[in-house]
Amino acid sequence: MRKFFSVLFLVLCLCGLCSCQKEKEKKETISDATKFKEEYEKLNNTVRESDGAKYNNVSIPVDNPIKYIDCSEALDILNQEKAVIYVGANWCPWCRNAVNVLFDAAKENNIETIYYLNLDDEKDEFTVEDNKVVKTKDGSKAYYQLLEKLDAILSDYTITNDKGKTFDTKEKRIYMPFVMVIKDKKVIDNHVGTVTLNKNQTKYDKMTDDQKTELLNIYNKMFEKIK
Repeated sequence: MRKFFSVLFLVLCLCGLCSCQKEKEKKETISDATKFKEEYEKLNNTVRESDGAKYNNVSIPVDNPIKYIDCSEALDILNQEKAVIYVGANWCPWCRNAVNVLFDAAKENNIETIYYLNLDDEKDEFTVEDNKVVKTKDGSKAYYQLLEKLDAILSDYTITNDKGKTFDTKEKRIYMPFVMVIKDKKVIDNHVGTVTLNKNQTKYDKMTDDQKTELLNIYNKMFEKIK
């Protein structure tokens, strides 16, 4: 009887290991398109902690053209003959409004891959203490190399405190959403943000059909340059 329970215990352990291994393999083999869809849609109907606003809901297509990259890979892609890079984050309300329009433009222009760069883990962070800018987190080496590489098309990074005073970090910033078109190893076009908001419209509100069309035209003109 003791031998029976020992064998049974061994079998259960092996089954558990197999189950864990299958779950691990499932996570490892999940496509970038599926990962992106899950990442963006998981914030639907949730509230943003920083300001208490409700995230705008999105429905991401299963067959989206997203491929995840990091800063180091972005530097390599900037040396390609043709490519599209989208810098964004699932918590960014402008990104959530822009992304499906971006996918529509990609489909219209036969863009099969959009490289997706989320800087959350690699960018540096600042705060203001005693009227002075203080860096609270260093960025990755590749992040600073990317800032240097894109310096000519980036804006200065400033911080505004709760009293409305603005401070210069003496650094450039990649504001989101940021879409770049690369051709012949050069950034030939880029677009930051979405389009101008209407009166009383906030960044959390869905764009109107006219605004979507305006943004779609912007992306189409960019993508036509590398068709």
